[in-house]
Amino acid sequence: MEQKIIKFLRSKDFKFIEEVGQGGTGRTVLLEDEIINERFVCKKYSPYYPETKTLFFDNFKEEIKLLHLLYHPNVVRVFNYYLYPEEFTGYILMEYIKGCSIDNYLEENPDKLNSVFEQTVDGFLHLEKNKILHRDIRPENILVNNDGIVKIIDFGFGKKIEFDKDFDKSISLNWRYSLPKDFKATTYDFSTEVYFLGMLFHEIIQDYNLQDFAFDNVLKQMTIKRKEDRISSFFDLKRSMIEKGESSIEFTNDEKSIYDNFASGLEKIFGGIYEGAVYRDDIPTILKRLQDLYNVSLLETYIQNPNKLTNCFVNGKYRYTTSYKFHVSYLKKFIAFFSGLSIERKKIVLNHLWQRIDKIERIPDYDDDLPF
Repeated sequence: MEQKIIKFLRSKDFKFIEEVGQGGTGRTVLLEDEIINERFVCKKYSPYYPETKTLFFDNFKEEIKLLHLLYHPNVVRVFNYYLYPEEFTGYILMEYIKGCSIDNYLEENPDKLNSVFEQTVDGFLHLEKNKILHRDIRPENILVNNDGIVKIIDFGFGKKIEFDKDFDKSISLNWRYSLPKDFKATTYDFSTEVYFLGMLFHEIIQDYNLQDFAFDNVLKQMTIKRKEDRISSFFDLKRSMIEKGESSIEFTNDEKSIYDNFASGLEKIFGGIYEGAVYRDDIPTILKRLQDLYNVSLLETYIQNPNKLTNCFVNGKYRYTTSYKFHVSYLKKFIAFFSGLSIERKKIVLNHLWQRIDKIERIPDYDDDLPF
């Protein structure tokens, strides 16, 4: 059966308010929808160099696909897009942020430094989960709105790092901080982004003499020039921040016992984890998976399918054993304990579970036992 095409015939008109800026990949303006009385930022794909217009148009379309997956309080929201393939151009309609750049905000609100840092890391962690490199980390691309909420903007429509004869020149034009050693190895990845974000906060703290920063040691790890010694990802950065906050939080002996029974059993189920697997970090989803597993195990003494337990914490391929008997009572007590914790305590418990799982053997993504 042929699918019916639904045609929207009415064009949408917006009122032009003002120019916002002109970047390497296009022009940005502020528009207003007079019907709903809302303002939007609109970015047009129009590279500065006309010869690259067709070259990066497919990248622009791919970015749109990715951007529609993003929904996070610390990342600018994308509402709609308009593509004109015959002209190799298009428009993206985004959230209008009433606020200022991160450096100006912290100059006026030095007491918000720790909150702004944590929010910014959360935003970049969300980009990392969606495999989006920002590639242009500077104060004017990280805004803070009038409610103190960080918003990361302008994450690289059609941008591509090219390590060619013009690379050093492009770096001198586009990067304001001293360069990490990654560039000598022609590498730009999430560890590089960690470095540049660290340098941004280092500069702001120095320029405005900001005090009482809770993550000094973490910042030092972020800004190490040698890639091998630096924090390698925003996920690892977040873990370091959680560990930093552990010293001020204590657990009772009963809570520690519940945790240890659960964590020790979980650790014994794993037989090995493939290198491509990642840890789950969405706490509501983890709790729901644990509760669902308990619901189907109510009449059992031991969990019948250990894979369902390990899958609550690891997303990807891994090996597990069915010989270890995991008590359903351990699961029941852990759910009750974990559910009743504050979000800060939940993060600490989850990070300690990851530390247990860290000890599991990592297996290359290929299997030598395969015949071909």
